[in-house]
Amino acid sequence: MKRIVCLLLALLMCLSLFAGCAATTNNTAADSTPSGETTAADPNTATDANQTTTISGELEVAAFSNGEANDKFWNTVIAEFNKLYPDCKVNLITSANIEESMRPRFVSDNAPDIYFMGGQANADVTPLTAEGKFMDLTEWYNSVEAIGYDGLLKDNMATEMFNRQNDGIYGMGFYYGVWACLYNKNMLDEHGWTLPTNWAEFEALAKEIKETTDIYPIIHQGQYPDYIGYGLMQGGIATDGGKELLCEEGNLNVDAFDDPAVVSAYEKLAEVRANDWSPEYCLSMSHTEAQMMWLQGKALFLPCGNWLAGEMADSLPEGFEIGLCPSFWHDSNNTPNMVATTAFVTVSADTKNPDAALAFMQVLFSKNVTRAVAECGMGIPCMRDDLDGIDLGQENTQVLDLANSGAADIICEIGGVGNFEPYAELRTAVKNAIASILSGEKDTDTALTDLKSEVARIRDDSSIQKVTISVS
Repeated sequence: MKRIVCLLLALLMCLSLFAGCAATTNNTAADSTPSGETTAADPNTATDANQTTTISGELEVAAFSNGEANDKFWNTVIAEFNKLYPDCKVNLITSANIEESMRPRFVSDNAPDIYFMGGQANADVTPLTAEGKFMDLTEWYNSVEAIGYDGLLKDNMATEMFNRQNDGIYGMGFYYGVWACLYNKNMLDEHGWTLPTNWAEFEALAKEIKETTDIYPIIHQGQYPDYIGYGLMQGGIATDGGKELLCEEGNLNVDAFDDPAVVSAYEKLAEVRANDWSPEYCLSMSHTEAQMMWLQGKALFLPCGNWLAGEMADSLPEGFEIGLCPSFWHDSNNTPNMVATTAFVTVSADTKNPDAALAFMQVLFSKNVTRAVAECGMGIPCMRDDLDGIDLGQENTQVLDLANSGAADIICEIGGVGNFEPYAELRTAVKNAIASILSGEKDTDTALTDLKSEVARIRDDSSIQKVTISVS
């Protein structure tokens, strides 16, 4: 498959995480009904040769949302949908904890018609797909027209982020993000520091920072060790050991965890702890708490992704400049890798209104909604579009610059949940291993031994539905 880095070339003038919709850090659950639109509602209005008013009844949409901007995005989608289908009532449920509320409904065969996951790295994708809970969208994707564009949807998709199993498409991403390492650009410039491109350069910089300032080299989201895992470790492992090594780990090959690149990535955690390169107090921090400390100038680096500015828009200090660079968690001088990620939107296999559900999906990938993706800070749109009049955000610009210049390769998992850890049990095991080293509970050898035992247990547990992942 052609590398995502090539697909990104078409997006250079396409993206913004900031304009139009300001994100909030409100993480409380909210129920929403259609209201409001982004500025994308006027050009290329949602009319199509296939427009019909025969779609009626009700449609339930359950979507992850972490605040006002995400809610506004989904209300914009509904407004676009109702332009085409005014006789269909959409009932929208948004929550920052959508998985917890939807999981029992799938178990009891009372799933929503449309389900957009998020917040827990698509935690339920693998088991729900294996249990046949999602509609196969393959035929629809290959034949449906793209609203506001010329031709079919598949011909206007710049980047395909799919939950693909057994040649079927059971979920789609309408946007994506990129895991990376963020840095305080003002701080870097003020001190005249140079960005590290590998671990040896980071070691030298970290020693200088500790010797000459009261700043920490790294701060991280201790309650969620997957931030450091995805933002730093996975990129380093793929850079030193090859991107296929991430697939070997995700495919439960125990021997993969003995690969020198993997062992080295975990040993670097112990080095961070031993040298006090990250504050001990961040081990108890949530992602927003750690990110606030970073914005307050407590550390230079933060593992995260290109969505942070949109997520923390209300908390950004005036004049604060966010830098984004690939992981330096590698020893070689190979081109660094960054992992692309998305949350999938699905159609329930038991939807009570399949025609309306598929029509809603078509609108979700329409031109107006693509603009709303950028305006509301959802991420980098998967549709190919110029998005005239929307300014580029700091982080998106840097992602594209890295890709366009060949300074980084952006890789994507195929076949699982999108982060090279297709099982909730594997994600938990990896997070526990990272946390145990950073906290000093275990040394690297013990943590990896315990991790390999858990990988073997997951591999041999017949109750866990297995998938095979690959990489693009």
